[in-house]
Amino acid sequence: MDGSHSFELPGYHLDRLIGEGGFGQVWRARREVDDRIVAIKVLHLELVQSVDAMTRFQRELDAIERLHHPNVVCGLGHGTLADGRPYLILEYIEGPSLREVLHDRGALPPAEMLSILEPLCDALNAAHDAGLVHRDVKASNVILARERGAIRPVLLDFGLVKLVDQVGPGLTSSRSMLGTPAAMAPEQMRGQPVDPRTDIYALGLLAYHMLTGQPAFGGAPGVVQSYLQVHGPRPRPSSKVDIDPAIDEPIARALAPEPEARFTSARSLSAALRVVIHGTEGAEIDVIVLYMEGDAVEVTQAIDAAQSLGLTVALTAPDSMLAVIPRERVDTAMLRQKVSGISGQVRAAIGLSKATISGQLVDGPALDVEGWAPYPLSIGLWVSDAI
Repeated sequence: MDGSHSFELPGYHLDRLIGEGGFGQVWRARREVDDRIVAIKVLHLELVQSVDAMTRFQRELDAIERLHHPNVVCGLGHGTLADGRPYLILEYIEGPSLREVLHDRGALPPAEMLSILEPLCDALNAAHDAGLVHRDVKASNVILARERGAIRPVLLDFGLVKLVDQVGPGLTSSRSMLGTPAAMAPEQMRGQPVDPRTDIYALGLLAYHMLTGQPAFGGAPGVVQSYLQVHGPRPRPSSKVDIDPAIDEPIARALAPEPEARFTSARSLSAALRVVIHGTEGAEIDVIVLYMEGDAVEVTQAIDAAQSLGLTVALTAPDSMLAVIPRERVDTAMLRQKVSGISGQVRAAIGLSKATISGQLVDGPALDVEGWAPYPLSIGLWVSDAI
């Protein structure tokens, strides 16, 4: 085991140091009760007396406890070491960072870019709905985990998150700007208030980075870079790589210097990019469908569970609901777990079908439950063998 600043935590066996920065360390560890591999993030000892650092650590803890989404790193516990250092226990995610992938491969094809960006947009939409603004969305904060042959993009590092409804010490007391300059929106550079559109700007930068293999405003000195972010022409990916120029418009809108000119939600950005990359929103795609019958409380629980995993709720009634999600974007194991956790005499089904999804509007065979599930349903959860 790497001994640099190591520590003891009852119930966990430290394996090795896997990351370190100015803020803290991340260790790979084994949870002794079930041998699960986890990541333990711990603040540097010299920062324990820093109000700014401790506030940042608490912000990340609060954000992770609020937010449960398959494309956000999952929190498993927290506490304080004997020497006063706070720690976070997180799921251990095996895979390269998006930054490493872009460094090795350069530009990604538009369809691959969208397959990574869409789940991140869903995750940030959930964060924004929970009153959170990430403020540091960039390639190095995205891990591309490979699970069951599919890629699961996971957003990390909520240390700079802004809790919109939180009253308390700010993180700007000791410095006027927070975040990485190359991934910052103009309002962050000016030290102005942030809102969800700040993250949408960062998503625009991330999309450009994936499409071209290089940062949108990279290569210039910091002061020049900041000036270009605010006053320069909006970067056009098609000027750097051979792709359809139509993709420039949604990127430029996401990168509008004034927040009110940007997309109003992260999902609106990904929907606009999907139209440009895959054609009109009329095409049927493979979807995972959740249908449930129960009382009003159980239906509400099912709707909350579906939305927390990025599903689009297509139909609701006092005693039933139906929701869909593109097949490649769902963690079916987590969906099963959440539906199974709803108490009562529910009748539920998770199956495979086809649908068209246009924003929040859903149409197609998925709406006909009898077409993809045994009907009427028995009490309990039925899951298609095709999943």
